[in-house]
Amino acid sequence: MRTRAGVNITRDGCGVSKLCVETPNNCDPSGNSSCLFASAVSSVPVPPYGVDLSVELSGESAGYIAVGLTANASEGTSMLVICAQNSSDNGTFFFRTMQRNNTDNMLTPTETRVKEIRGMVNGNMIKCEFTVPNLNASNIRSSEATTFSVLLGNGSFDGSVLGAFNLLFGSKPLDLIKPDSNVPPTAAPTTTAPISNTTIMPSNTTMPSNTTMPSNTTMPSNTTMPSNTTMPSNTTMPNNSGALQPHAVLLLLSVLTLSVLLRV
Repeated sequence: MRTRAGVNITRDGCGVSKLCVETPNNCDPSGNSSCLFASAVSSVPVPPYGVDLSVELSGESAGYIAVGLTANASEGTSMLVICAQNSSDNGTFFFRTMQRNNTDNMLTPTETRVKEIRGMVNGNMIKCEFTVPNLNASNIRSSEATTFSVLLGNGSFDGSVLGAFNLLFGSKPLDLIKPDSNVPPTAAPTTTAPISNTTIMPSNTTMPSNTTMPSNTTMPSNTTMPSNTTMPSNTTMPNNSGALQPHAVLLLLSVLTLSVLLRV
């Protein structure tokens, strides 16, 4: 397969419109040649046919890069899709599907239906796009038809023989129809309520005349208000059900002292 231009792969839409996996973590395939990156966009599931999965794959290799889907990375098999450069044919683009034995890493050629294949090679940089139609995990197991672990890796290719698959990244099981299935949840921010400047008057308090009350004052029960007392805004007048609080004695003495001074 010859190299085709126009393959542009970026992180745009990761976690929002497409599911992304990569190594190193959070690397950008558009600006980091050492970034091995894959993204997937799924169609709406249509039982029992599964989904059409559009995949982007980008990475650097003198041989091949590959993305794999598996129900269990430690046993069974993986569907492996390989994008490579053919060193025996001037580094032209090469595409192949394989089956990987997850126990012994053996690769076996397999004819998996893939369409809309596009690829390009620039030096050792390989980029490709393709769509796997009717992908359904129920062919492998009986539940979670769109949930797979995603594998990323590379290997050698001399134009005729594909070397062993070097696993560089393996994800937890991911639901491919959810772009944010591997995005950690964001913790809700915590808030602290402000403390107002409030003066609390003890119960059983008798207020002398000509007393001016400060703002934000809470009046307890059993408080006697004389004439010529000015009440500001933000003053709360309770009912007569309150009881004298032990810590209010000092505050009461302070208020009485202030009242005497104001009358002098």
